Amino acid sequence: RIQILFEGKSIIHYVMDNFLKTVNELQDVFTTVGASPGIMKLPQIVVVGSQSTGKSSVLESIVKQNFLPRGSGIVTRRPLIIQIIQDVTAETPTASFLHSPDVQYTDFDEVAKEIIRNTDKVCGTSKAISHEPITVKVVSRDLPSLTLVDLPGITKNPVGDQPEDIEKQTTDLVLKYIENPHSIILAVSPGNIDIANSEAIKLAKQVDPTGDRTLAVVTKVDLMEKTKENLDVLQGKTLPMKLGIIGVINRNQKQIDKDISIEECLEQEKEYFQTHFHHMAGEMGTEFLIQRLCTVLMKHVKDCLPDLIGRVTEQKVIQQEIIDSLGVEVTDGMHVLAESIRLFCKKFDEDINGRLSFSRTSGGMLLREVFEHDVGAELDRIKLPDDIEPEIELEIRRTSGTKPALFTPNHAFDNLASKTLKLFKPPVRRAIKKSAETIIEIIASAGKDVFHRFPNLKREAHQIAMNLLLEKQQEAERFIDNYLKLEESYVNTNHRLFTMNRGKIELENKDQDLDKLSFEQRNIKIIKGLLDLYIGIIRYQLMDVVPKAVICFIVMEFNDILHNSLMRQLFDESRADELIREDIFIEEKRERASKMLEALQKADVMTSLFE
Repeated sequence: RIQILFEGKSIIHYVMDNFLKTVNELQDVFTTVGASPGIMKLPQIVVVGSQSTGKSSVLESIVKQNFLPRGSGIVTRRPLIIQIIQDVTAETPTASFLHSPDVQYTDFDEVAKEIIRNTDKVCGTSKAISHEPITVKVVSRDLPSLTLVDLPGITKNPVGDQPEDIEKQTTDLVLKYIENPHSIILAVSPGNIDIANSEAIKLAKQVDPTGDRTLAVVTKVDLMEKTKENLDVLQGKTLPMKLGIIGVINRNQKQIDKDISIEECLEQEKEYFQTHFHHMAGEMGTEFLIQRLCTVLMKHVKDCLPDLIGRVTEQKVIQQEIIDSLGVEVTDGMHVLAESIRLFCKKFDEDINGRLSFSRTSGGMLLREVFEHDVGAELDRIKLPDDIEPEIELEIRRTSGTKPALFTPNHAFDNLASKTLKLFKPPVRRAIKKSAETIIEIIASAGKDVFHRFPNLKREAHQIAMNLLLEKQQEAERFIDNYLKLEESYVNTNHRLFTMNRGKIELENKDQDLDKLSFEQRNIKIIKGLLDLYIGIIRYQLMDVVPKAVICFIVMEFNDILHNSLMRQLFDESRADELIREDIFIEEKRERASKMLEALQKADVMTSLFE
């Protein structure tokens, strides 16, 4: 059989390595932008185990470097994403961190120190844990490409300054990663305890009851008693696992103290299995574990590929929509400035005139509701005072001179009507203000839609619009004030509605019992009724005049001069850069989405090679 090689690898391994690199890039982008690890459900190997089960030794044996912090209690307090990258050109193994990619480490003791430093930076020096991951990349010519996630050890009881709910915190964090159906669970259990009681196995069964994606590792096999029961455990008879159970031997403290290299320990491990488990030595040990992980991961990637392709496609659409909604990066400031002002004015005009292309309550509809409800409600509050009769009586006496009035003097009614009309001014002002407030909402809505990228332009355009609106509001108020002055200056008792209803009011009062009411009292009742009639006529007219004044001054005149006012005060080349400086959050959001889209496009290309 002929095997075609690329860069010293078979085609399938070459493609798989590049696919895993793409997955790592996606993982890096999601980590950098703070996205949830579940957003894409990427295939990865998640290492799970209780404290002191030998997780660190297993990982260091796989990487063949001493790079993990050691100590008592919880040492791993943040998810540690270990990206192993095979590079046949690498002369010596190196490591780097996503949070400081330019720093290359060849001394792996320094890698352990940096993990501690960065953990303390996020979690503090206590034993608290965090969901924010650390990503370390290890490049080596001798290692296969793999991605492993080391999680804090499951802790049953808090010690020292650990939180009281440390068991729940560690369990929740583990479940967050292993619930991903595309993850492979590497459940690590010590060989000196009953595997049926393993916390790692218990959690794995919660999310993977059929064991389709759980690979069990039994550590400290050299400490296990050589009994049939323990042999059954290693052979998968006690606890059948579809992906298998692999026994390994941890480096012990004596080997660490003597500075025995990991390579030497792996050789000793191989000799141990050949001596004590010769019939199954080929399926035990760290080297077999590495081979098994590569095989399982390759098959797992193929199995989850259809769903992954769907998620890549879905996320590409989502990220592109985010980028489109944020707009392209500004290159021509003056053009963007002029276009933004034009769109703002267009948006206001469309909103106020009900020509919006999307279905929501238009600004014009809101303003009409103000006219129909608020203006009428304000004007309906105008009533004659309950104690007006003494005032009417006084006015009749004052305008009658020395002789008692035989008829009600016209001056008395005119004076009382003019005085009563002054009651309209405050509610009319309130109605105009309410209309202006509604227009302010329309302006704010247009500004939010058009200027959301440019806070400086939004602020200044809003201020110019507010000043212009206030000017037009004052013009509308002056117009209504003058209108009320006209009404006060000439009380039109020949008004059609007044003449139509005057006789009815006088007749009603004439029919009353004259024994009970004096002539003067009856005149007071008549004038009160006529005043109420006249107020109703003015109220009716104002219900028509106020909306017209608002539309004329605050809407039409404002709309006509808004664009020119904004261009005159804002279209200045010396200020363009300042005005169209984007909100920092917009820049960051576009950058995040662009990075994610770029990584997703690479993933799209790589996944297509497997279809």
